[in-house]
Amino acid sequence: MQTARRLRSRMTIPTSDLLGFRDGSTSVHMSRTMMLEELKLILERVKTNAPASTYADAIMEENVLGKPTRSTRQRTAKRLTELYALDPRCTLFRLLRYFWSADRGSQPMLAFLAACGRDPLLRQSTPFIVSIPMGQIVSPAEIAKHLNEQYPSRFRPTTLLSAAQNLASSWTQAGYLKGKVNKQKSRPPVTPVVAAFALLLGYLSGLRGSLLLDSIWTRLLNCSTGELTDLTAEASRQGWLRYKASGPVVEITFSGLLTSAEEQAAYEQD
Repeated sequence: MQTARRLRSRMTIPTSDLLGFRDGSTSVHMSRTMMLEELKLILERVKTNAPASTYADAIMEENVLGKPTRSTRQRTAKRLTELYALDPRCTLFRLLRYFWSADRGSQPMLAFLAACGRDPLLRQSTPFIVSIPMGQIVSPAEIAKHLNEQYPSRFRPTTLLSAAQNLASSWTQAGYLKGKVNKQKSRPPVTPVVAAFALLLGYLSGLRGSLLLDSIWTRLLNCSTGELTDLTAEASRQGWLRYKASGPVVEITFSGLLTSAEEQAAYEQD
């Protein structure tokens, strides 16, 4: 029980981290993947409006993820918290839960986008996989080579291939790759719900108007401008956002989704 209390204290977030985005050099992908199955399990077992302490107790005390030892549960909880916050006071996680139950088929990409918001290495390396032609074979060695070129001297030889394999697994879980041994580039499932979440991440990053349609977040979707526009229009019809376009003037808003504090924090983002 004492371990769970310590874990709960670590899962709290400071006011400055309200929106939930993370930068820096730390990455869960040095040792783990985006942990989609664990995330699905914990979100199935914990109610939407539950506090962070409930997530900690579910993992540590109830062992809803079925981990064999207490130390494994603790490591899993730590990595999941790093990736997704597991705290409704964190805007990014609260919005992930808002969209989560809309469409099961959208969940892998919703989780992936949230993980990108909190894992800099995943966010910064995904344009590499997006740029690869459909159907092309992608090996961990190629990913490792790209990482070594992008981040000289950052990775030890013993961790470089491991990070590449973990990234490849996350891209497979999200739908950018398919296959177990020989992984091929594929198209991830981008639905109106996924597009709405990507646009909302851009909004939280401080972008407005047409800039929302060409942000780091929408580029991760691996779809064309025309496809994204159609998805945005459909998301508007479904009520996930409000979209208006008149020539070059584009207006995309998310009425009622953000608190006044979140709106202010988003306005101040760069």
